[in-house]
Amino acid sequence: MFTRLLITIMIGLLALPLAAKPLSQLQSKLQPKQIQEDLTSWLQWLEKTHPDLSYTVKDPEKFYRDVATLKANSKKPVSVQQFWRQVTVLNSQLADGHTGIAFADTRALTRQHVENGGALFPFALVFNESKLVITGKIDGQPSKLKGYAISKINGMPIDEVLQPLLTRLHGDSLRHRRAILARRFASYYWLYYGNAETFTLDITDESDENKKTAINNISIAASHAAVNIDKIFEDNFQFEILDNKSAKLTIKTFNWPDRKRYFSFIEAAFKELKNLNIQRLIIDIRENGGGDDDMWKKGIVSYIATQPWRHASTYKVKVIEGRQSEDKPLGEVIAGELSTNNPVESENPLRFEGEVYLLIGAYTYSSSILLANTVQDHGFATLVGETTGGKSGQTGGIQRFVLPHSQLKVFAPRFMLTRPKGGHQMEPVTPDITIAYDKTRPQQLVNKLMQTW
Repeated sequence: MFTRLLITIMIGLLALPLAAKPLSQLQSKLQPKQIQEDLTSWLQWLEKTHPDLSYTVKDPEKFYRDVATLKANSKKPVSVQQFWRQVTVLNSQLADGHTGIAFADTRALTRQHVENGGALFPFALVFNESKLVITGKIDGQPSKLKGYAISKINGMPIDEVLQPLLTRLHGDSLRHRRAILARRFASYYWLYYGNAETFTLDITDESDENKKTAINNISIAASHAAVNIDKIFEDNFQFEILDNKSAKLTIKTFNWPDRKRYFSFIEAAFKELKNLNIQRLIIDIRENGGGDDDMWKKGIVSYIATQPWRHASTYKVKVIEGRQSEDKPLGEVIAGELSTNNPVESENPLRFEGEVYLLIGAYTYSSSILLANTVQDHGFATLVGETTGGKSGQTGGIQRFVLPHSQLKVFAPRFMLTRPKGGHQMEPVTPDITIAYDKTRPQQLVNKLMQTW
C-alpha cells in the first residue's frame, strides 16, 4: 500500500512541472537571435504552405517589410508574452481566419491562469454591431447587467480597449474579428493588459431603446471561476419542435470527435421531422465556426438536396510535404475546377421536402460558410439573418507549425475555394432575408422569421 502511494505521489510530482510549463512559458526570455530565427521560420513555413498569400493580404510586400522591421528591431531579450504582443499585430494584415500566429492553446493557458489564482474579466459578451454588450457571467450564470453596453473599462474608452485586441486577432474582417473576440475577450484582455482583481466599468442599458440608463464607475470583482474547456454534446447540438409545422436544428460546430453520435442525432432529428409531418425546418449555424465538411455534406445536405450539387466551383491548392507525386511536385500551386457533382440521395426515406431556412451571422465561418454557399447557390435553403464576417471564398486544409523558440503556433491553409456559382469570393455571404435582432437574445431572430410566415 505504501509503495503504491509513493508511486502515486512521485507521478503527481513529476506531472507538476509539465502542467505549469504552458503558463511559465509566457515569461520565458527570448534572445534577439531566437526572435529572428522564429520569424524566419514562420515566413519559410508560410511560403511552403500557403497557395497565394495575396488572396487575403492587401499588401503582401508591406507584410514582409513589417516582419523584417520586427526582426531588425529585436535587439534585446523579451518574454514570450511580450513577443506575442509584438508579432500578433500582423494577424489583422493577414485578413484570414485560417492564417495567423497565436499561442498553441489559449484556452488551456487561461484555465491554468485561473487555477494558479489569476483572475479574468467576469462577463460573457457579444457585439451588437460595434457595441460590446454583456450577456451574462463568464461561468455561464445569469447577470443582472445583461443587455448593458460597455463604454469604459478602468477609465479607458471601450474603443481604445478593443483596438489593440482586435488588431492581434486573426479573422477575415473587422466584423469577423469582433465575433471571435467577443467569445475570447477574457483571455485576450488578460494576456494583453495583465491580471486585474477588480474592474471599474461605465455601462449603458441598451435593452430599452426609449430609456437608456447609464451607470458610471461601477466596481465589479474579477472572476476566479474555473474555465471549462470540455465540450458537451448537448451544448452544441439541439433539436426542438417550435409548433405543429416548424422545427429548429441548432449545430454549433462541425468538429466533433464522436461522429457516430453526431450522425445518429441528425438521423433521429430528420426521422422526427418525417413522423410529425413538419413543413418548415430552421437550421441555426450562427455559432458555428466550422470543422469538417463531411459533417454537413452527409449530415445536412444529403437530407435536403433537390438536385446534383457541388460545394465549390474552382480551387487553388499548394502541394505540401507528404502530398507530392510525379505529376504534382512539391511546392507547385495547382488550379482547377470541381466538375464532379454530388448526386441527390433520392432513395433516402428521411429526405426533407419542406422549406429550409439557414440562420447565419458574423461568427459563421469555414465549413459553415461552405454549407451556406452550397444551399444558397443550389436553392436548397433560404439564408436568414445577417452577413457573415468571413468571405464567401474560403481557404481550407489548415496546416500548423510550432515555432522552435517561442513555441507560438502558426497556421495557414493549403487550398482556396470559390463558391459553387463563382462570383466575387472576397465578399461575405449575404442572406436572402436580412433580419436585424438583439444579439443578447438570439431567439429573437427565430421569432421574427416565424412572424413572416
